[in-house]
Amino acid sequence: MGWEVVSMQMLCSLTDGKKLDGKEMPNLDVKYLRGERDFKTLTNGRYVAANNLLILVDGENSGEVFRTPIEGYQGSTFKQLHIAENIHTDYLLHVINLHRKSLRENKIGSAIPHLNKKQFKAIEVPVPPYNEQVKIVAAINSAQDRLDTIMENL
Repeated sequence: MGWEVVSMQMLCSLTDGKKLDGKEMPNLDVKYLRGERDFKTLTNGRYVAANNLLILVDGENSGEVFRTPIEGYQGSTFKQLHIAENIHTDYLLHVINLHRKSLRENKIGSAIPHLNKKQFKAIEVPVPPYNEQVKIVAAINSAQDRLDTIMENL
């Protein structure tokens, strides 16, 4: 089976977590996920499990993706990013990252800029067979490791 090109909306979806009330859990906001501060606790919100993906849909850095280290309530500026089972998660995250500049430059709204979801869903993604996705991810990670080593030794 060869490569095909499909729109992003065929490979993933953006959703909100199930609303929960009365359970104290961490608020997984952008400052916590970036390691800029400890989490605050909330007693209600939209639930997200540990090790899930959140994509920033509001604000200057729309399109940035985070993996949740713990369960909690998704921050109000996020949507949960669900990737189809036949797609290597890191492969699709590299594709999203490749388009981050364009997504950031084409936000909609003026007071609080939002991710242009129509543009996001329309991104054309080249999809190789799964085993090739794995090889591509390994090659990207290896190149990134070499770049990191070079930067550390400058």
